[in-house]
Amino acid sequence: MAVGKMTAGLELYSHYIENKENIGFVATGQIGITVTGKGIPLDAFKVDHACGAVEQSVMDQEDKDIVIIEGQGSLLHPGSTATLPLIRGSCPTHLILCLRAEMQTLRSPENIKIPDLKKFINLNESLCTVFGTYPQSKVVGIAANTSTFSKLESEKYIAGLEEKLQLPVTDPIRFGMEKLAKAIELS
Repeated sequence: MAVGKMTAGLELYSHYIENKENIGFVATGQIGITVTGKGIPLDAFKVDHACGAVEQSVMDQEDKDIVIIEGQGSLLHPGSTATLPLIRGSCPTHLILCLRAEMQTLRSPENIKIPDLKKFINLNESLCTVFGTYPQSKVVGIAANTSTFSKLESEKYIAGLEEKLQLPVTDPIRFGMEKLAKAIELS
């Protein structure tokens, strides 16, 4: 939580707008709604209705070739109830994992360690597809918030993570979203 999901989503959306793609965006939080002028405040929905609200917002974008859905919460965070209905309601085909590069634990509660990213990617993919019940969903890249790193530290971190995960990694603000847009287009 608070790692840059909205920023990554809006940066990817802007990338596609600049490249004249037929793109949609589903804002799921108050700031995203403020920036885009529409969306659903997911955390204000009763959890029983959240999945349907997400589904309707995605279906409202049916004339778009690509729909970016702003992420909310984290499966890792014990206080987040937004992620699961967001996943189930959107039935994503492509996922971008967002993270804060300097963090080894959650900000709060700090006693929860961030798990191995390969295992966490597998969890997200398995949950999206319900172990093959739903269409394939794949993590196609990582948006890493490296704002506390120098540019050189950031470049080294990104290169190391790309090598480890065999996925494209970028800092959306420092290096743009072209790598992740290409990953979506190629998959």
